[in-house]
Amino acid sequence: GAKHLAKNAGTTVEERTSFQQQLDCSEYIDAFAKLHPDALGHYTYWSQRAGNRQPNKGLRLDYYICSPQLFEEDNDAVIRDCYMLPDQVGSDHCPVVLEIEIKKK
Repeated sequence: GAKHLAKNAGTTVEERTSFQQQLDCSEYIDAFAKLHPDALGHYTYWSQRAGNRQPNKGLRLDYYICSPQLFEEDNDAVIRDCYMLPDQVGSDHCPVVLEIEIKKK
């Protein structure tokens, strides 16, 4: 909803459209979006200069882009969850976690 974002590097309409087009024409998918399709307010970046972490005005700039086979139960490794750790401070980005179950044979 922030109108100024359309002019910032990494968030221009062209860049976001290009990123989506790359996902659309490949078999790879955004793990967080697949597992949490209705999630709102989950960001990986907040401007420190503007003090945006506390009011949670951020962007989701960090992704795990995965093969869809990693979501299939018959594989030796299956993605179980993907989430952010927004309370981890020390950077303007937070860690993004990808939980993978490695099955024993």
